[in-house]
Amino acid sequence: MPKIVDKVDKRKKIAKSTCNLFIEKGFVNISISEIAKVAGIGKGTIYEYFKNKEDIVFELMSCLQEDYDPRLEQNLQSSSNVKQKVISLFDLFLSDNDKVVTQRKIYKEFLAIYLNNPSKEIDTYHTNIKQKYANILTDIINEAISNKEICKESILFIPSIFATIEGFFLINDNKKNILEYFDNLFNLLSYKETM
Repeated sequence: MPKIVDKVDKRKKIAKSTCNLFIEKGFVNISISEIAKVAGIGKGTIYEYFKNKEDIVFELMSCLQEDYDPRLEQNLQSSSNVKQKVISLFDLFLSDNDKVVTQRKIYKEFLAIYLNNPSKEIDTYHTNIKQKYANILTDIINEAISNKEICKESILFIPSIFATIEGFFLINDNKKNILEYFDNLFNLLSYKETM
């Protein structure tokens, strides 16, 4: 009897097997043959599971998000104020944890694809990722406004928070500067009673 293959699981395994290859060589420097070799399958088999290299990166990003999101939820729940929650949300850019550092490197590869080859599919994927986390940030900010931790105008800063953090990330700025930015931002946005 032929072995039944779980295509979804196999797709994830193939994508995850490419993680170190993408980090070491970068997306543009990898061939489908190298991906197949690392995954331990034939080159033709890659196309049974993926349309192209970009599709592999999408799947890898999805797998990494599946790992990242439960940890994010746990960190958000254990945070006691708005600044800690926002820092937890942007842990991908701040953590020294080996797993998060790997995720950060893969995200950087994804951004390189997004910036250098902005196909409709990549743009949609990137927009969906940003929207997902923007919704979480909106919830955090709204809760903090309700709790009078920060002023109601804070909600207007959501797009600029993402743009600033992604900017720090793209220019390889250090953790200290990002944390300083959050200190300054929340000092500015803190709720002040009017007389």
